[in-house]
Amino acid sequence: MKNPLVINNGNEKEYCETVNKNSNANTTASVLKGLGIRDDPAVHERDQAMEIFKETVEFENGRYIVQLPFKKSYNGLSDNYSLAKQRFQGLWRRFGHDSELYQQYREIILDYSEQELLDRSFYVDDLISGGNEFEEVLQTSRRAKYVMEAAGMDLRKWITNDTNLMEQWKKENFDVHPVHETVSLGANETKVLGLSWNSHEDYLTTDTKSLLEFVSLDKNTKRFILQAVGKIFDPLGLISPFTVRMKCLLQDLWKEEIQWDDPLPTHIEKEWKKWREELPHLGNSSTTVGISLRWLGP
Repeated sequence: MKNPLVINNGNEKEYCETVNKNSNANTTASVLKGLGIRDDPAVHERDQAMEIFKETVEFENGRYIVQLPFKKSYNGLSDNYSLAKQRFQGLWRRFGHDSELYQQYREIILDYSEQELLDRSFYVDDLISGGNEFEEVLQTSRRAKYVMEAAGMDLRKWITNDTNLMEQWKKENFDVHPVHETVSLGANETKVLGLSWNSHEDYLTTDTKSLLEFVSLDKNTKRFILQAVGKIFDPLGLISPFTVRMKCLLQDLWKEEIQWDDPLPTHIEKEWKKWREELPHLGNSSTTVGISLRWLGP
């Protein structure tokens, strides 16, 4: 209830109110706010943190189980298909009356398409791309050639696993790669970012020639094993079941505190020798990995 009005010095006015436990919560909050008394926000944050902790942390059988802090509910995006379709149809009708507007939109869309091609398909100066249809891949190659020529660069040594596409490239004066040329990899094989690609049979292989030459030095030390593993290039993980064995072997060497040039323990040397004996079969065993798309590259 409200107390009598008190006047001090004829200027200042003070109101005094009392609040009991039966007072309405909103009334109480309003009175306190009017007096300049507010809750400490840090207190609410701590309370909220404790609530989340209680909801997400459990202790069962001597172990703590902590849930990931996923949001339990979220507002899904509304379906605006009908609105988008309506706007597209309206824009399409405008194109029928305004050819200049259509040309402007066309140039912008082509520019976006070319930027996507550059971002997605280029690695340094190599282009690797593909598609499910002949016309799709042909248009991709034409756009790539046009974009690079505009930048003063000429894409060369085009190659594909589609003979019809190769013939079309020749007609359009693309600088095609000689398919039957032998480049220390065997007939019909071409380097694709460090891997060997047979464009006729359409499969990838791992070039183990330099690795075989290296392990033929027949050294049995931790340093030599690390150097051998470092010579394996397998960005796609095609031969991971084979290479991971040597990585596990190196872990064992570290656990046993074997020095770089110390002789290998008998059990590790046995595994190392077995791995080297299997190495010559590696190239043949990985040729079963196929690429179904049409690939092209400079």
